[in-house]
Amino acid sequence: MRSIASLFAESPFKPLEEHAMMVKQCADLLRECVEEFAAEEFEQAEETVLEISRLEHEADKIKNYIRVNMPRGIMMPVDRGDLLGYLREQDHVADRIEDVAMTLNLRQTKLPASIKKDLLDLTNKVCDVVDLVPLALKAMNELLDRSFMRKKETRVEEYISLLNEKEQLTDVLELKMRRYLYELEGNLSYIEFYHMVTIVKLLGKTADHAENCGDRLRLMIAKR
Repeated sequence: MRSIASLFAESPFKPLEEHAMMVKQCADLLRECVEEFAAEEFEQAEETVLEISRLEHEADKIKNYIRVNMPRGIMMPVDRGDLLGYLREQDHVADRIEDVAMTLNLRQTKLPASIKKDLLDLTNKVCDVVDLVPLALKAMNELLDRSFMRKKETRVEEYISLLNEKEQLTDVLELKMRRYLYELEGNLSYIEFYHMVTIVKLLGKTADHAENCGDRLRLMIAKR
């Protein structure tokens, strides 16, 4: 990765892109972590959690640098407050991913096959939403570099719409899994039940914050 200090020489969106890619890497590792947990490879899953935490910490360094060094008193292509609001949502995505991984591995819960399938499906759908964040941000940066050419603006809007659509899929899957867990409540211990319900909620919040990133980009476009 290039030095953080060099990024602002190009565009305030460049360090945001670096941060977004780290968030995506966290999501990639979350897929691995949940797969390992479902396969009852608990030791490997714990190692993956540590790697997620390391990446989240590196993303925090970029976040803090952006907050401290965001240009003041000069013309910017978007409102400074809107940009920081976007950063906050993007950072929340990484935070929630870390929360999911760490909470999942607090307990070595052996899940029924049906729950494993639903958990893997929900995780993949949530990570699909997260994967769109750096793409939408990159398109926004290209849009700003090209003085809001209509073709580029449409591309950003397409990514934002796709973020909304995929997040809605996660809402459906989250509700389905929560209902199923309640149906199985009598077959699970209280700790197992609470553990899985918490994980499902955290996965849903991860997708929510990823969708919020798109909403923040839409706000910036609307203010131009």
